[in-house]
Amino acid sequence: MATIKDVAKDAGVSLGTVSKVINGIHVSDEYRQRVEASIKKLHYQLNPNAHGLKAQQTNDILVIVPTLQNALFPPMIDTIEKELNKRGKRMLICISRNDSSKIDSYISMAANSRVDGIFGVTYSKIVDPERLNIPMVAFDRHFGGKIPCISCDNEAGGYLAAKTLYEKGCRNILCFWAGTDYESEPTKRIAGFNRFCSEKGVNHNVLSFMDYNMADTGFMYPSKSYKKLIHSYLTPSDGDQKFAYDGIFASSDHLAYLICDELRKMGLSVPKDVQVIGFDGMPDFITGEPIVSSIKQPIDKIAKAGIEMLLKMIKGQEVSSVTDLPVTFVDGGTTL
Repeated sequence: MATIKDVAKDAGVSLGTVSKVINGIHVSDEYRQRVEASIKKLHYQLNPNAHGLKAQQTNDILVIVPTLQNALFPPMIDTIEKELNKRGKRMLICISRNDSSKIDSYISMAANSRVDGIFGVTYSKIVDPERLNIPMVAFDRHFGGKIPCISCDNEAGGYLAAKTLYEKGCRNILCFWAGTDYESEPTKRIAGFNRFCSEKGVNHNVLSFMDYNMADTGFMYPSKSYKKLIHSYLTPSDGDQKFAYDGIFASSDHLAYLICDELRKMGLSVPKDVQVIGFDGMPDFITGEPIVSSIKQPIDKIAKAGIEMLLKMIKGQEVSSVTDLPVTFVDGGTTL
């Protein structure tokens, strides 16, 4: 890991000049540009625990989210802001669009400008999490021992989805999954789904797709990417062929909503012919009602617990991952 001495040597300036640049004190444009170039080249990050800087907290918390197009994230951000405001802290938001280079850049920026901590929602890789020397809590993802994870009980959610479909009469159930294959808690939804179906001997199948493989955007959230995927895998090649499933568990409410739309275009009734359950439990922004039947994540509890963990880390306390916050089923009209 590069030190301030390495930066000074590479830039050909004194330690004092590097310190001034880091702390926003005026130096000549030439020296500032040389120091900034060396910081970027060497991936230097200021250690907030060094040189007596620990007490000089900014009260700024960086929140990284992949998008605001997913209805899951605005209420999470809203709760985070409320929790931070109660504690006299400010929230800075960065939208990564799941671009790992942008995420790495945001993290470097946060460390170098002495932001106190990071709450990260990212489904792509962090280039080198071991060199991270700023407190960070990750939603849904595991990056290593230094970065604890906060999430709901995803395996219980997948189990509950399959159990609910079964109890409502479904006997041929599909899990339609779109996500990442990195080490993340949401992949456990598939395990929970499979576990229930195996216990009950239910005929089931899993279609799993990686959202970073979408050719048009490199990012799954836009509806046009989902629609193309859903149409190609749900529409029978033989128009006379009967649809094989009477229940579908989708990996998100967004995906479930579009699946319902595709099923109706195929002439099937939801929920009479096919029942559909999503995941997240997000309400419609206008009506406040669930957009589909869903496994609801406790977003308020996730945000509050994650921020509490992060603030403890900023104070130098040790924290452990929390991945078992309880989920519930909500009826959104796409199940009987």
